[in-house]
Amino acid sequence: MPKKKYTGHLLVANPNNPRDELNKSVMVIASHSDKVAIGLQINNPLEDIDLQTVAQNIDIDYPRSDPLYYGGNISMNKIHVVHSTDWRGLSTVKLNDQLAVTNDISVIVALSRGDGPEYFRACAGYWLWDEGRLDQQLDPRFRGEPHKWEITPATQENVFGGEGPEQWRECLDQAAKYQVSAWF
Repeated sequence: MPKKKYTGHLLVANPNNPRDELNKSVMVIASHSDKVAIGLQINNPLEDIDLQTVAQNIDIDYPRSDPLYYGGNISMNKIHVVHSTDWRGLSTVKLNDQLAVTNDISVIVALSRGDGPEYFRACAGYWLWDEGRLDQQLDPRFRGEPHKWEITPATQENVFGGEGPEQWRECLDQAAKYQVSAWF
């Protein structure tokens, strides 16, 4: 029987996970197949750089100092913007009815001109699970992985409505309710 795929959902770190860079993390699952999954961590703003600095480094006049989030440990020089579906660029991939992700310069240009998506989070880097590792981490019976995750559908409210540990706690609560609702 094929396992459920969770593109467009949130991965919420289990409270019993190790105290590492994934501790209390919330991620949007941008892609999930049998072999590979990609996630963008959305609740950990970087302290030493913001989106305005990134835009200025590529000669875009960006008028605001919006946060840049630690998206993951792979390709930290690559920016992925998780955003509402009211805007679309050439590389935009729709994740669900409320969210999309764009990973080219067009979204930063649109945001700088004030005609980009209404809601967005810019993330530097991404997380990658290969060889079905995310499915193992999602399986409560599998004991070989130190990280476990809870799942809840991603919405504009839970993606853009908070950050840091507070966002993690709120999403963890939503994931618990989502799991219980699946039982009935």
